[in-house]
Amino acid sequence: MKAVRRFVDRIKGEAPERPTSPANALPVVQTSEVTIPPASSDILDEELKGWADEADVGLDSVDGVWWRYGDLDGALALAREGKGLVGLQLHGGGYLVGSAKDVMSGGSRIPRGFIEQGVCSCLLSVEYSLVGQRDDEPEHPFPTQLLEALSAYRHIVQTLNVPSKHVILIGDSAGGHLALALQRYLLQSNVLPSPGGLILLSPWCDLSVESHIPHVKRLLGPRATGQLSTPYFSPALHPPPPQWPPMLVYYGKFERFVASISMLVSLFTNAGARVTSYAAEEIPERFSHDFLIMVSVERAWPKEVRKCWKRIKAWTKPLEAA
Repeated sequence: MKAVRRFVDRIKGEAPERPTSPANALPVVQTSEVTIPPASSDILDEELKGWADEADVGLDSVDGVWWRYGDLDGALALAREGKGLVGLQLHGGGYLVGSAKDVMSGGSRIPRGFIEQGVCSCLLSVEYSLVGQRDDEPEHPFPTQLLEALSAYRHIVQTLNVPSKHVILIGDSAGGHLALALQRYLLQSNVLPSPGGLILLSPWCDLSVESHIPHVKRLLGPRATGQLSTPYFSPALHPPPPQWPPMLVYYGKFERFVASISMLVSLFTNAGARVTSYAAEEIPERFSHDFLIMVSVERAWPKEVRKCWKRIKAWTKPLEAA
């Protein structure tokens, strides 16, 4: 619990500075909350239906936050015309902390950055369910979060009619884990077309070594501990399904997940997936994981942060033109 409190304190303490609005100021990024209806049950294949029944969870509505400049309809129209990308962002926090609705937290620096840096014309950040920290709280075991991410993705590509090739999945830390799970399900089930690509920032991709952690047990739900080694929980241990879309992986050279991230990159590359990876080399271990959420990192190592955003922007350019 001390580690959890330290993480929460860090997130809260790394909030971005509130923008000022002088007469000649640049446009301010806007946000608006939305409730996304659950996808219909025919979006679930038999395997996922069985898993959901075993965990006693089902499809339900999920909240989210839209980020963009100006009018949302206009930003979505640009994406439909191939003049912009729509991001589906899944925040980090170990499935234990974090909120898409806290638009001034350190975690909000990532969706805000994707708009400010011109990577996405608009972005939907998903308020997926957390596992809970106390015994008297709902546990929301997996695949609850996968079902919610699936409903959000379906909302973008079917309800809002954005071509899937103009959608990118974005996930940091645990959000990277969830993005990998969503993409795996899309390919294995073939219920919806895949997005144009994935951007993973310090992804948590091997839960098989985390079975002793209480919130990982809560995430696992009624399943046996050995299930943590399966593809949806530990994607770094399994090659991707065929036709995996282009993927960018960015992480800190000295972070604690570096071994599993390197394994993921190597395994997916050897399986034929188009993977681009970068490691931020100047940021020390203490600040290396998920470094884009920290104001202190941008102030102390601005070149590394600028380099990161420049590489993300360059990587997405071909996707926008597809």
